[in-house]
Amino acid sequence: MAFTKSAVGYRAFHTESVGDLTAQDDCLVLMCASHDGVQQLVGVAGRATYLAEADSQPERLRLVAKLRLDRLSAQAWAVDLVRTRYGGDRAAFSADWAKDLHWIPNWRCAEETFLWLDQPVSLDARKLRGTKKLLTMFGRHTELTAEEAASFMDCVPPRNRSPAWERIRCQVGNAGAWEADSDVDDIRSRRDLPTTTRKRLVDARLGQGRYRAELERRWDGKCAVTGCRVREVLRASHVKAWRSSDDAERLDAANGLLLSAEIDALFDRGLVSFQDDGTMLLSSRLTKADQSDLHIPRALRRQLDPTEGFYMVHHRERFGF
Repeated sequence: MAFTKSAVGYRAFHTESVGDLTAQDDCLVLMCASHDGVQQLVGVAGRATYLAEADSQPERLRLVAKLRLDRLSAQAWAVDLVRTRYGGDRAAFSADWAKDLHWIPNWRCAEETFLWLDQPVSLDARKLRGTKKLLTMFGRHTELTAEEAASFMDCVPPRNRSPAWERIRCQVGNAGAWEADSDVDDIRSRRDLPTTTRKRLVDARLGQGRYRAELERRWDGKCAVTGCRVREVLRASHVKAWRSSDDAERLDAANGLLLSAEIDALFDRGLVSFQDDGTMLLSSRLTKADQSDLHIPRALRRQLDPTEGFYMVHHRERFGF
């Protein structure tokens, strides 16, 4: 449902209750449907505002009036399942409709960051999250990291990537910096660690300090894949995800690769991974044209030692390789 606000286009939409999520702005909402043993991405809303029932009822009522949602009553009653549910009692249906009407528009977002897919995209939960299936319960939601959200967005085939997809994907890509800032704040607020350990963890999260120096030693100051020596474009990337690692693993340089920015982006988003012998593994989401443009596959410049291989197992499993 579209509407305008100060000459800017907006969308209002509905999801089932999302549990204990309170009113908040700047959410990325990935809407999925489950049917016939298949789970599909059907829509995405970027920078969406959740209108929680406790403190947003006036805004939801305003949207109900602006969008004239009362007019949808006849369409809802025309659905066979609805009439069956109410045993043909139109008055009982109308009473519930009036009572619950304010709950229909429980989200809003800018129209330019609302993507509804004409062709739903089938999802592989094992590749995306390492689980048998995605959450299917009504009234629940799954919180994703920026990297996981990016993986969901990248499931949309290139031919279906509209300007809205591009805008949302760009926002998701930038969210990684926010997550790093959040992790750094968490480390600095911890009082269970000595000051020196907190500093080492902050440096490691930012890919700097002793952690980076050890990675540069392991890989001779060059990208582990391309051999690039330009320090400014090399990233000290964790192999096992930061939020899945304990403090010792976060500081362990064996849990890292020194990668050029382009290869790091592919690795970080699970588009490539590596065998212990260094062979590069490619996601099925990368087309032959993509591989040609990116000059991949390319192997690591050496095979992984046993400790490095231990961490790489986690990366392969996380992204379904």
